[in-house]
Amino acid sequence: MSHRHREHARQVVHQFNDMLSPSGREHVGQRHFDELALLVEAAISSAVLEEMEGVADRLEALAREMRNQAEHFDTPATD
Repeated sequence: MSHRHREHARQVVHQFNDMLSPSGREHVGQRHFDELALLVEAAISSAVLEEMEGVADRLEALAREMRNQAEHFDTPATD
């Protein structure tokens, strides 16, 4: 997981922490905030990887299309 994902997760948890009352923060505790940061980081990374897989699939399809067009470049069109 990238440093950016980790930092973004920490920011999300920090914002969540700011929304809690002082007693809520005390009740939850730092260990749980750390665990929440790991969960958020994992969710961010998972979402990014899914998007990257989609982009890779589209690139593969484009490469196949380009290869097919190149193979048939000199083939005369039939009308």
